[in-house]
Amino acid sequence: MDKEKDHDKWKKMIVDKDLGGMQLYADNDWKSQFIEDYLIKGIPRFILIDPKGNIVSSNAPRPSDKKLTELLDELKI
Repeated sequence: MDKEKDHDKWKKMIVDKDLGGMQLYADNDWKSQFIEDYLIKGIPRFILIDPKGNIVSSNAPRPSDKKLTELLDELKI
């Protein structure tokens, strides 16, 4: 959640830190509709989306947590 004026700094940080996965930018800081809809109170926030684009978990375990692997196995993803 960054202010629009910091968008370029945000993109540079993604590259500099070699962040994998899909990185999303909230378009209206903490007042973004997405932030409000999913009750996001802090970052990072991990959201699991299946191959069809459906949200499986709006509060998924972080990628390094073995619970994520268990969830993926359970869902056969």
